[in-house]
Order: sequence, then C-alpha cells, then structure tokens
Amino acid sequence: MTARVLPLNRVDEFVRRLLAAAEVIAPRRVDGGDVFYGPIASPGEVAWDYSTAVEPLKRFLLPQREPILRFSTNGKLEVRPEYDETERVFLGVRCCDVTGVSVLDAMFGGEIVDPYYMARRERSTFIALTCQQPDAHCFCVCGDAGPFLKTGYDQQWTALKDGMLVEVGSERGEALAAANEDLLLPAQMEHIKERHRLAREAETRFGEYHAYAAAAMRKLTTAEVADEVWQQAADRCIECGGCTFLCPTCSCFTVTDRWEAPGRGVRERHWDACLYSCYSREASGHNPRPEGADRMRGRFFHKLSHQWAQRNGRHACVGCGRCVVGCMAWSHMPAVSEAIRRGAMP
Repeated sequence: MTARVLPLNRVDEFVRRLLAAAEVIAPRRVDGGDVFYGPIASPGEVAWDYSTAVEPLKRFLLPQREPILRFSTNGKLEVRPEYDETERVFLGVRCCDVTGVSVLDAMFGGEIVDPYYMARRERSTFIALTCQQPDAHCFCVCGDAGPFLKTGYDQQWTALKDGMLVEVGSERGEALAAANEDLLLPAQMEHIKERHRLAREAETRFGEYHAYAAAAMRKLTTAEVADEVWQQAADRCIECGGCTFLCPTCSCFTVTDRWEAPGRGVRERHWDACLYSCYSREASGHNPRPEGADRMRGRFFHKLSHQWAQRNGRHACVGCGRCVVGCMAWSHMPAVSEAIRRGAMP
C-alpha cells in the first residue's frame, strides 16, 4: 500500500487545487440536513461528516436525461454525436458508490463500449472516503463494497485525528499525489495500524439489514427459487421505480428522438426501469415479461446470478441501502434476497 498523510490544516488547500484543475463533485449538505453529491465552488461546502448521500454517483456518468446526438434534415441528413469531456474529481465519495461505478464500467466499457459513458469515465478521478459510521440501512459489508476498500479507487482517504490517510490505488491517483507532494507527509506505521483498527471497528456498527448474496446467487443460478417467491415480491411492488433510480448499479435506459425545431432534432437517452410493465415491450407489441413476477425475477437475476457476476467480475449489489430507504413496499434487496434464501418473503 502506497500511503501518505494529508494534515488537517492542508486539506482545504488540496481541495482548492482540485477546483483550479477540474470540476469537483463532493458531498454537500442541503436544507433539511440531507447530503447530495454535487459540484462545489469552495472547500467549505464539503460535508465530510456524513454516512450516505441520498443519490448515487451514476447521474454524473449516466445522466437521467442525456443528449447523445443531434441531427439535421435540412437538405441532407447530418448527425453530430455529443460527448461530455469535462474533467471531474469525485471527492469524499463513499466506497459503496465507487464500487457501483466499477459495475457500470463493466456494463458500458465491456464487450460493447458505450462512447458516451466512457467519455465521462475516462476523465473522472475518484477519491473515496472510508465510512466509519454506517447508516442503519447500510449493508455494504455484505456486498464486498465497503466500508473500506482494498481496490477500485484512485485515492482512498481515511479521517484520522491529525489528518487524512491517503492511500493511492491507481496511476491517476499517484499522479494526483505527486502533483501535491508538498502538501503530503509520509505515512507512519501508527497511521496504517490506526486505519486498520478503524476498519475493523466500522464493521461492527452495521444495522439489521443483510443481503444473502451468496445463497441467493446459488439458488438463482440453479433455478431453485419457487415461483411463489417472485409472485409474493411482485404483489408487494408498486412499480414506482425508486429502487432502480436510487441504485448505483442499475443501468436500464431507453432512447427517444424528438424535434427541437423544423428539420432539427436530438436523440436522448433516458433512465428506464426493468420493473415497469412496458420496459421489455417489443416493436411488434409483444411483451415477453407481461407479469410483475416475471419482471421481478429478471431484475434479481440481473443483480445476483452467477452468470452475471462471472461476466462482470462481481454481483450487482453494493449494499448502499438506498433501496431500503426508497422502497415503499418492502420488496428491496435485503427482503428479496432473504426470500430467495428461505423460500418466502419475510
């Protein structure tokens, strides 16, 4: 592990340097006390003392509404793709959200590369902030996504008494450290020991929610899940899409064309949800998943099956707990994964 220490009295200067070089996305506390990730203009806007942001990072890499090309039919057809090439640093973001980005990377940067996603991803630097006090709904320890990471970050910061322990996890992270070497001090063994103590202690602070990912993966893959489980989960679900839109790894979308002016239009990508009744409907009008139970099965197969994990490097739940908060019907990941394991909804 390559590690330095950023003293507390130098943190603001580090952030100012980031702001001079790139757009900085960080946790920000809004009216009412909730924390959202958003652009900052000064170091004082960063909310360092938070547990979970309301929304994940995906809206910056896969926007909810995204123009992907513009076209013109005035005289001849002209098509002009649009790419977001803004340099961004994601500062102080939680480990579960950084892991969620790795799942999106596998989806959009794998066998078929999505150039619109990758234009943003290749210009993004991730500075994870380890989580020492998980929220009651968090279960990232079950999803191998936190509260501290071993890999997958550019830098990982841990708040210590005298500063931030800065772990470097990539060439991009090392370049950032080298550019600010005058602000950093070599990490001592006591810093490393304290970091590991804090990690062990954080794992004892999780609440009652658990995702039975391993058991669910086995039963899903070997077709041992009774139809009644999917029907029970679907009967509860009101198909609001909240779990999908709050999930760091969900990537369902649809594409639409619309006219902006005579002879000039835009093609846009919009978030969609596999639990919506019309999501799988084909151009012929045929819907291969007409029933809610079919769509529920498809969603969780996509999240937890061995086939999906083998292809993408891991299963698609990071344990952020946002589905627990957003679901109004108790058909979130912990509840359904437990039902898969036990054979009935809790």
